[in-house]
Amino acid sequence: MTIRAGAPEQIRALATVTLDAQALDELGPQTIDRLADLVAQRLAERNALEDDPLLSAQEAGRVAAVHPETVRRAVRSGALPVAGYVGQRPRLRRADIDAWIARDETQTVGRHRGSLRRNRSGTSGERVLGNALRAVSEEVRG
Repeated sequence: MTIRAGAPEQIRALATVTLDAQALDELGPQTIDRLADLVAQRLAERNALEDDPLLSAQEAGRVAAVHPETVRRAVRSGALPVAGYVGQRPRLRRADIDAWIARDETQTVGRHRGSLRRNRSGTSGERVLGNALRAVSEEVRG
């Protein structure tokens, strides 16, 4: 690789690279600083993941004050990201559960959470009415 005078050095990893002391000595100070920043960032991410224990659907349900099956449905629908699996059982991050709860609370402002009952069609009457009212108001505005 040739480096033009004044051009910034670039680090491009296409495979696992092992740098020995001589290779490090040949790198410029900006490249070494950038490499150190990348390593520090990766270590911080790894430490953060190790600090937060992963939760089962049962534990996530307790945190969110919902039934574990509600958590499982959220996982299946993609509303709640999975950090990993133990066998076929999902494991969830607390931060993802907190974000899921916050999203749900913003959608249920002004009504009691979990108070909607399903009718025979499997849809919530309030949701159908709300969607229809939104569509009409958008047509009026548009």
